[in-house]
Amino acid sequence: MMAILKRLARFKAMLPLIGIAIFIYIVRGIGTDKIVDAIVEIDPLLFLLSLSIFIPRITISTYRWKMIAHMQGIDVDLPALIKLNLIGLFYGTVTPLWLGDWIRIPYLREESNAPFGKCISNILIDQIMEFSSLFILAIAGSTLLFGRFHSLLFILVFFFAIFVSMAIFLKDKRRGKKLFNVVYRIIIPKKFRPIVESELNVFYEDMPSLKSLFVPLFIGIFAYILYFIQIYLIALSFSIDIPFITFILVYPVASLIGLIPITISGFGTREAALIRIFSIYGVPGSIAVAISLSGYVITMLIPAVIGGILSITRTRSAKL
Repeated sequence: MMAILKRLARFKAMLPLIGIAIFIYIVRGIGTDKIVDAIVEIDPLLFLLSLSIFIPRITISTYRWKMIAHMQGIDVDLPALIKLNLIGLFYGTVTPLWLGDWIRIPYLREESNAPFGKCISNILIDQIMEFSSLFILAIAGSTLLFGRFHSLLFILVFFFAIFVSMAIFLKDKRRGKKLFNVVYRIIIPKKFRPIVESELNVFYEDMPSLKSLFVPLFIGIFAYILYFIQIYLIALSFSIDIPFITFILVYPVASLIGLIPITISGFGTREAALIRIFSIYGVPGSIAVAISLSGYVITMLIPAVIGGILSITRTRSAKL
């Protein structure tokens, strides 16, 4: 069993290299000079306007997180959660499938003194709201692409149905504990099982009802719309001929594909999807890649740097 787990660990460690290799292949195929020339054309005013939208976006998305935390009896003020969200964004940008965002769990526990199991369920619910929001926008966008990609809509609906079904299945304490008992008996050493069992009981305490999560879901959709508006403003620098609503709905399709855990921050898979989708609207590959990279810098990289600084200063303060 240990040998199998070690092989799986090596395989997972190699997965991000696949995405990076795809990205390098795309850049070499298009030409680095063309991509750089396209990025240089970005209007500074549009760049600053796009960057400024991040402030309401992070505030709104964090407020959704605060709503869920409040439902579970975890009370932390909004400014503190915004800082934790930025720290999570920093770690999320350097890991596949945003796994680094789970670093918020120990930070939330430290900030709120809530049980570890409850902090895990809180972050899990917030992530489910995040993915569901993106899924819904991507499904809406796939309807616009139905004429070119007939199976895309059915694939997204199928996987979203599985995703929602799994979330509903695990929400039930009795079913969830049965599944987790099987898992932790395989991977958790015997001496740690009582601790895991205790935290698992806390995990299901104050679990929000499905009905109460509709508002956080809509807030998440709105926050994602602001996210794609940021990228749209950057795209305007290239005089693209894509209507605003169309752009806001088809870009999530590429973003969702970018979450396939074979790369870091979606590099490679997101650009490949954008090149294919944007070609429908006559956008050259070099422009599609330039929009993707510029959008990444605005929406993720700059905020992630802020999150990294907050993480370092917080760690130093804790040591002092």
